[in-house]
Amino acid sequence: MLKNWTVTTEPVREGAKGLMTRELYLLSTSHKNHKYTEQIVSLVGSPQTSQLIALRGEQFKTTQLMLRARGRPLSSYAMEFCLTLPRGFRPSVNDWRLIVGDCCRDLARHLKLTHSETIVFKKVIRAVLHQQPQYGRNGSGDHVHLIIGKVLEGRVLKNLQKKAATKLIKTAFNAAVLKHCQIDHRLYVPKKPSRGARLDEWRYQQQQARESLEVQKVILKLQHQIDRWLDAKNTGMISQEKRQKNRISNTLKELSTCRLTEEQNSTINQLKSSAQRIK
Repeated sequence: MLKNWTVTTEPVREGAKGLMTRELYLLSTSHKNHKYTEQIVSLVGSPQTSQLIALRGEQFKTTQLMLRARGRPLSSYAMEFCLTLPRGFRPSVNDWRLIVGDCCRDLARHLKLTHSETIVFKKVIRAVLHQQPQYGRNGSGDHVHLIIGKVLEGRVLKNLQKKAATKLIKTAFNAAVLKHCQIDHRLYVPKKPSRGARLDEWRYQQQQARESLEVQKVILKLQHQIDRWLDAKNTGMISQEKRQKNRISNTLKELSTCRLTEEQNSTINQLKSSAQRIK
């Protein structure tokens, strides 16, 4: 069971340069990170959308400089949300468009945008789908990079970069996937990745070492019981002698069920032989 489908959030740093660098990265089929990406699809907007987000950011920054406004200058013009599904789930391109649309509508309501602001807000939304291989050990499943401009009609959407916005996107993503794909995150059981033969061998050796240590403890207990039995026999304490003899018998039965090394077998035989000679 998952609490939520995976959503990560990062500001797009370095102003206009960072935005255009990010745009090139998202559409690049030759980037090393996209070596196994099967398909890249523009869901919402285009490279011109990223240019518009950058332009709005630069205009706001220029206005702030002209007004000599206090505070740090705006260095990030957008927030990026990455919406990811596990391997084995592949919504259609149209399903992803519907999912992104639901998330953005819920986000607009969360930001308390007016009707006119919502119209402008739609123009600064960029979404790119990366379809990944559905089988194999490593890598993520299909995911959407959702970039949303922070500057809207001369003001910064400060709530867009707060944790509440990420929480809202997670909730909206869960609901949208259930609505359009009939996939419930609460019913999904994550697959445990294979750890490989080398780690399995290491675990086996570790288990063997633990078992050997436990056997050594039992052998040491047997030795102490034989010592006590000898003391009781030498001092004529018949009841103590019988008690220790019963304990020795039980310990030998316990050892008979253990997996013993040659050295451990030899030690036990020596202890038994020494006790029999005294009899």
